[in-house]
Amino acid sequence: MKRLQPRDILVKEGDVDGKLYIVHKGELLIQRKEGSKTKSDGVIGPNSIIGEDSLLLGTAHPCTLCATDSVEVEEISQEDLKNAFAKQPNWLSPLLHFMAKRAKKLEENQKTKNKIHALPSLLFLAAKYLKKSENGTIRVEPLIEDLRSINGLGYGETFELLRAICDLGAAELLPGEHTQIHFYRKNLPQLLYRTILARMNTKKIPNTLLSANEQTLLTTFASVAKTKGQNRQGSTFVSQKDFSQKYKEIFPGIKLTRRGFENLVRCGYLYSNPDFQSKQNFEDYDEFYADIEAVKDLVELNRVYPLLDKRLLESMEKKS
Repeated sequence: MKRLQPRDILVKEGDVDGKLYIVHKGELLIQRKEGSKTKSDGVIGPNSIIGEDSLLLGTAHPCTLCATDSVEVEEISQEDLKNAFAKQPNWLSPLLHFMAKRAKKLEENQKTKNKIHALPSLLFLAAKYLKKSENGTIRVEPLIEDLRSINGLGYGETFELLRAICDLGAAELLPGEHTQIHFYRKNLPQLLYRTILARMNTKKIPNTLLSANEQTLLTTFASVAKTKGQNRQGSTFVSQKDFSQKYKEIFPGIKLTRRGFENLVRCGYLYSNPDFQSKQNFEDYDEFYADIEAVKDLVELNRVYPLLDKRLLESMEKKS
């Protein structure tokens, strides 16, 4: 029997001792590292079992356990387990190890699901904080605390989710005294949140999710606007000639049609001068214009959104 006095530590987060503990008396405070801080996460009382994965799989203890009063625990080592197995049927040891691995995998899958389900809330909170940011940079800690209150997601899981978003090329984490996250397109979290919400509520494809043809048109417009665009009346204008030439350069062999353009006009994403007529050819227009920043946001949304289903999940699995 192992006895602890108040403030004695039973195990430290990250320790690999291959032991299981059964609490017979007293309580142990659960402590976890969250960045540069250590936070309490409840207590473990009598009849609790600690470290089954450490004993059966040799994994590290996920938290620090500190005695709050006089504590008595029974300690079971891998040698103790081996001796016990020697008196049992031969199939018992592999069965227990199989069940332990199976339970660990199910736990990991559930954690991944929790992170995926928390994504809309994270995007909503990021959009909320970004409204007050001039450069698309916000502190991570308040974001994590708010997400914990809404979805119960822990510090580590939220950080994994943020890193996964960064891996998609949408943002970057900035280390320092207070860790920050910088979104390359400030409006992207809000657009992603609204698009996900619309998809969930209506089961239809929102107008913000564009066809391949529509994306080629906006990509061309943004490229031309960067070098030859003219700013007038709060919009960026490009000539039809420059637009058509750039389209052929970026998408050789793909015919320039008005079908995708028609939907962009209908949704208010792109305009023409003279006004768009469905029966006219591209050569009939003098110029096209739009809010260039809104166009860039829309192009980025349509780049990132398809990656959420697969690459975001893959990125989080690599971090687990």
